[in-house]
Amino acid sequence: MQGRAAFIVAIVGLALHYVTAAAQTAPADPLAAIRAACTVDAQKFCATVSQGGGRVIACLKENKDSLSDRCRAAAGLPPKSNAGTTPGAVGSPATAGARVFAPDTESKPAPVVTDSSKPVTAAGERFVKRTLIDAQQGGIPAVSVHLPESWHFAGTIDWHYGWVDVPINPSWHAENPANAEAYFQHESMRMVYVDVAPQYRRYVPASKPGTRTALGQIYLAPLAPAQAMIYFIKQVRGDVSNLKWLGQQDLPDLAKALRLAPSPNQHGIAIKIGYDLNGKPVEEAFFGVFYLNKAGAQAMQAGHESIAANQLVQTNWGIQSLQSFRAPAGTLEKRMPVYSLIAKSVQYDPHWTARYQAIDATLTKLFQQKQQQGLSQINAAAAIADRAMRQNQQFLAGVERQEIAMRDSGGGGGVSGGGGVDDSFLRDDGPRSSADHFSDLMRGVDTVNDPSTGGTKQLEYAGGDNHFTDGFGNYRTYNDSNATPENQGENGTWTRMTEAP
Repeated sequence: MQGRAAFIVAIVGLALHYVTAAAQTAPADPLAAIRAACTVDAQKFCATVSQGGGRVIACLKENKDSLSDRCRAAAGLPPKSNAGTTPGAVGSPATAGARVFAPDTESKPAPVVTDSSKPVTAAGERFVKRTLIDAQQGGIPAVSVHLPESWHFAGTIDWHYGWVDVPINPSWHAENPANAEAYFQHESMRMVYVDVAPQYRRYVPASKPGTRTALGQIYLAPLAPAQAMIYFIKQVRGDVSNLKWLGQQDLPDLAKALRLAPSPNQHGIAIKIGYDLNGKPVEEAFFGVFYLNKAGAQAMQAGHESIAANQLVQTNWGIQSLQSFRAPAGTLEKRMPVYSLIAKSVQYDPHWTARYQAIDATLTKLFQQKQQQGLSQINAAAAIADRAMRQNQQFLAGVERQEIAMRDSGGGGGVSGGGGVDDSFLRDDGPRSSADHFSDLMRGVDTVNDPSTGGTKQLEYAGGDNHFTDGFGNYRTYNDSNATPENQGENGTWTRMTEAP
């Protein structure tokens, strides 16, 4: 039973990987991505074109040389320049692969480039462009954001190639050195939960809630949108002083406003909290888009075991485009225009986006290859088990034939003890029979002629005449047929012992 249990654990584990792949690595709808990235371009170049029948896409194609870099990247076209695109939505595309909260303690701030040559004045503030550099990808620009000129800016870009579902985790924040004002772009909260059919639960090790899976997600049962946001806030602000929950608001159009690609059960949510920072009261508003998607594993066969469809159901859920704005108490609403300008200015570099997409595709391909290797290994193990079973059956058949031969030959010694049990094959007196040889085989010994006594001697099995004696009651046995006491450093004169007939 232990072997079968281990076998089923392997199959269930493989099925979990398959359902993860089905839910996480399936390519997005390319038309949906183009629509999300090219909305402004469509309004600019194709306003008079009737929708439907691919006419808008055809119009965009005709104007491809004039499209924005963001739209060109979604359509698979090279950028027009290295200058980036029109400031766009927060969270696209990198938040689709951003890691859950709690960055690694070893994370180092990414280099920041300040371009103050072209300041922009808006909402009564002078804004300058800041750019995060991805050092792990050769120092290429990754993301830029426009901030008030006096604000400090820092961020991290960490790659985890072993986390297939969450290979990258960008995050950044900007703070006003004059007061408590700050803008935070948090890492997306990526969660997973697997419901296993009752007959397989005892084979699946229970995952501890809140722990990271092998693919990078956090294992946790789904929560309602507001509860999910509260859970996140407790993770990032749970240690503040005098925490207060000031209110929440549903934002049904937030995903559309952020130009996020559609996903199941999207739900915009905002929650405002208050707490003390350096002894002074502040307020912070958190915004994000909740999502939830369920996927059942397909029916699969591995070796002799099988799992029917939907016996394992995985729920992928969380909050993407997580950001928050902080200000001294009573001033948050007044400063919202500044925060909105910051959020809208976030722009991912097209070259960095292409690099991310290439890495993500490579990791997905390697993951799928490992899945196939795992299934092949299970099938190979089943074939080995089949062969071992056939060999075992042949062995038992040989034992049965030997027992028949023993009964027919009388065993060379008759019956002892009056109990009617033929035990002659256990004794070493009289001529040796086939039963004696069978007894040697079962007990793992060789019966050899002993020239020092003129009789026989039973020694540890060595598969032939690899036994030696010096004639004084000393014996040596070697598994290597070329070994002798002399070439093994023994003194004296040794004689090779021959197998007894």
